Amino acid sequence: MNFKLRTTLCGDSDTLLRQLVDARLQFDLVLTDPPYNLNKDFGNGTDSLPLDEFIAKTQQRLQLVAQLLSPRGSVLWFAIHRYVGHVQIAMEKAGLHYRRMNIWRYENGFSHSSRYPRAEYEPFLWYSKSDTEWTYNADLVRVPYRSQERLENPVYYRSSSGERRAWRPNPLGRLRGDIWEFPTLAGRRFAGERTPHPTQKPESLFTQILKAFCPLDSHSRLTGMVIDPFHGVGTTGVCAERLNQQGHKIDWVGIEIEPKWADIANRRVAELSSDLFAERIGKRDIDK
Repeated sequence: MNFKLRTTLCGDSDTLLRQLVDARLQFDLVLTDPPYNLNKDFGNGTDSLPLDEFIAKTQQRLQLVAQLLSPRGSVLWFAIHRYVGHVQIAMEKAGLHYRRMNIWRYENGFSHSSRYPRAEYEPFLWYSKSDTEWTYNADLVRVPYRSQERLENPVYYRSSSGERRAWRPNPLGRLRGDIWEFPTLAGRRFAGERTPHPTQKPESLFTQILKAFCPLDSHSRLTGMVIDPFHGVGTTGVCAERLNQQGHKIDWVGIEIEPKWADIANRRVAELSSDLFAERIGKRDIDK
């Protein structure tokens, strides 16, 4: 199978994933935000399936995803609390290995009714191909300590042998937990990033996920092959390209069934290249 990297393919992921498996291609990371089956209007009926069909399709898709993963590869699969249990069972049946259920938490959530709590999170599952080896770049996604005093004062403790030891904070920050706090794209603050897509994820979140789960080369550059089978308006690809503009080497491909979203995805990536070209030309003129 011949396909172009760093682009969004317009097609049915159920068909194209099978073709990728038949071509024996492998990916280091599958990062995707598939339809949650909540009757969202994506321009087709992919988010309005009978529950049995949704479960069966999820199982079929994850069987293909499992075959596409490299030996140290991982899948990061967004879901909704109502159905995440079905997705987790499908992961287990596909022979993948549970690493963690992460939570994307946003304080600017909303509720359509006072009969329910306000929505403030969406889970995303992390499963790996291997039960012993996987990629997680903890130091690239550390977060600031809550207290600056932690940076100044060591904490003393006794080792198992009774020796007094000092723990000192990591200058890069504390280890990220499994709750990833990033706002949704609601409001004027994100008007420049937001598209008409009803479930677009923020670049801030997906950039951190790529930094955490893409392999590193010998020069500490992010690398590897990434696929997003439900690419929507291309946030995975946009974030990968922004990182590549910083010197990283991520190859990626997106699949999107709806032509209007695929067009927006490819346009967003093209605009990144245009912006970088204009920036370089501008800098060259200044340097003159």
